This record gives sequence, C-alpha cells and structure tokens, in this order.
Amino acid sequence: MKWSDVDFTGHGRIVIGADGLAKNGLSRTVEFNGNLEILLKDMHTRRAPDSEWLFPSPQRGSKDIRAKSFRESLKRITAAAGVSGVGFHDFRHYFCSMCVMAAVDFVTIAGWMGHKDGGVLIGKVYGHLLDSHRVEAARKLKF
Repeated sequence: MKWSDVDFTGHGRIVIGADGLAKNGLSRTVEFNGNLEILLKDMHTRRAPDSEWLFPSPQRGSKDIRAKSFRESLKRITAAAGVSGVGFHDFRHYFCSMCVMAAVDFVTIAGWMGHKDGGVLIGKVYGHLLDSHRVEAARKLKF
C-alpha cells in the first residue's frame, strides 16, 4: 500500500489493493477509526521522506521499493517481539472476531475482508467469540 492510498482528509479510510494485488485482484475501501488514524499519522511522520510505501522494504537501500510481502515484514516483527507461530491469517481472524463482538454487521465486515458472499463466511469461520462475549450477550436478552 502506498501513502496515496490513505485518505486523512475527513473520510478516514484506506484503499487496499489499489494496485490490483489484493486478494481476488479487487480493491476495497476500509474506513478507519481514531486509533488507527493516530497510528497511521505516527507512521507517516517516521517514514523515510523519499518513500511512498506504508511498508517499505527493509533492504531498500537508496531505492524506494515496497516490502516483498506482508509475510516478510511480519516475520521480522514477530522475531523482534519474541513471538513465534503467528501468521497474517491469525490477525484476520482476530480482527474479524473483534468486529463481530463489537456488533459490526456481517456485510460490512465481509466488505472489509474482501469477501463477496455477503457475510456467510464471517458467520461460519471467522466469528470466533470469547466466552465472556457470549455470557454478556445472554445477559442482554429480555423475554
């Protein structure tokens, strides 16, 4: 993703796959909240001034090239953090589960995830809920 894919001007969104390299080759727009906006702005201030990439290659040298893959960056980050066995799909599952527990509708989550099934897969696979969430949901029921 390039910094030009990030819209800080009132809309608070990012386009994933604007270059055609996203899952299924289609781009999608994901709105972001204040916390992510703060993080992105902080990343933007710390970026190499000549880089257009959110995640530039650690071996870029004098050239402005992107990281080869998210997997490459994730391996470096998890190694530095001393965490092993964490993959990008783990983060997709976590994100989706947090969205479900925050009561975001499945159609919106599916759009953010790049699914074209209207949310069916979200309910079947990704919506892992914490026991505490299910207990709290049961308490909310009124008959």
